[in-house]
Amino acid sequence: MFGLEPWGVSFASNITSDETGIGKWTEDEFFVALRGGKSKGIITNRSILPPMPNEMFLEMTDEEISAIYAYLQSTRPVKNLVPEPLPPILNELY
Repeated sequence: MFGLEPWGVSFASNITSDETGIGKWTEDEFFVALRGGKSKGIITNRSILPPMPNEMFLEMTDEEISAIYAYLQSTRPVKNLVPEPLPPILNELY
C-alpha cells in the first residue's frame, strides 16, 4: 500500500545538470552519494532511500563513477525541485 513502506514515501531525484538536480554537485559529492549512500552527497545528510540501489555502485571503479558523473553533468538541465521524502503512514486499520 502507498506510504506503508518502512521508510515512508521517497521521490525520484533530479539527476540532470540543473541546479535543482546535481548541476552544482562536485564530483566528490557524487562519490559520497553513490558510495556512501548519503543524500545530496553530503556525508552528514540522511541515507539515500529505496528504491535507489546504491549498493550496486559499491563495486564500480572510480573511473566508472567519474564517467557517470561526467555524463550526467552533460545532460540537458531540467528544472525540477523534488519534494522531501514523507514519513511512513500509520494505518489504524492494520
